[in-house]
Amino acid sequence: MKPWAFTLAALCVGMAGHGAAAALAELKAFQTADGALVTQVGQDLVDPYFANKALIIAVDAGVDVRPQTLAWLDWLLPRQRADGGFDRFCGARTGAWRACMAADADDATAATTLHLLSLVQSRSWLDARQNAQARVAERAASGMLDSLYDPGNGLYRVFAATPVYYLMDNLEVYDALRAQKRGPQATALASAIRKRFRGLIAWQPAIPAIEPEAFYPHALARTYLWSSGILSDSERGADIANWLAQYSDLWIGRHRDPFAWGIVAWNIHSVAPAEAACWRQSVRQAGDKLGWTVLDASADAALARQGIAISCSRRLSLNPPSERLRANA
Repeated sequence: MKPWAFTLAALCVGMAGHGAAAALAELKAFQTADGALVTQVGQDLVDPYFANKALIIAVDAGVDVRPQTLAWLDWLLPRQRADGGFDRFCGARTGAWRACMAADADDATAATTLHLLSLVQSRSWLDARQNAQARVAERAASGMLDSLYDPGNGLYRVFAATPVYYLMDNLEVYDALRAQKRGPQATALASAIRKRFRGLIAWQPAIPAIEPEAFYPHALARTYLWSSGILSDSERGADIANWLAQYSDLWIGRHRDPFAWGIVAWNIHSVAPAEAACWRQSVRQAGDKLGWTVLDASADAALARQGIAISCSRRLSLNPPSERLRANA
């Protein structure tokens, strides 16, 4: 998963108010008239992983995104490759969509597609036409995941021909397997994740190791564990406390990394809601070059829906605040 820079000029709708309705309005700004969900407002790229994950979070939080989800699936599913994967697309400015880049990761994109389809089917959101289309897409995406599975270590490769394994991606696959009620496969994958990615000191973000260490993926990858159910409550609490001691200032302050990383706020909110509230405040005080994606907008809307306020009990040490947002902080 790779972030994409985005100027705060595109946040004017969502940042105008503090409630869930304003946050949802800002999320809606990412959708084009034909149903695509761009990664950044005002930019040309659609990355299916970002859109899928954004909608999964919104649905899980109880945000009313049924129309947006159905429009997205109508746009996305006909563009599935024959092997079950999805490319990234360009064409938001013209409406003439084309596959312009390979997927950032085939495993995570297939997994989030399966996860999102499971969510909408469990809620009976699809009509007969969409149900038939969803079943075809599920079979193809499941075939993609099967081709990425490595029986030698029990993990899923990022690409079929690339012996690289990401902690985040395998956790996405684990979530998809659980959403599909494939318990034995999910249990086996959880065991492999523990065995292969748990280091002597900390969880490793990738196999082989990635150097040098940076916030993404080293600090970010661990946060996906917190919402996965793989960790016990005591393990999760201890890991969150350790993570905050190491990375809280970097995450909230963005001194070395300009991106918002709202996924962290979502992953942490059930255990440390005050940290998620600080994140919501921090993005409203950030500079004009804050990295902000549809995934961040979804996390913001989801946190608002869960009653997480825009507040922080500690002084935030941030990049210079935007004059346009200072009044709303």
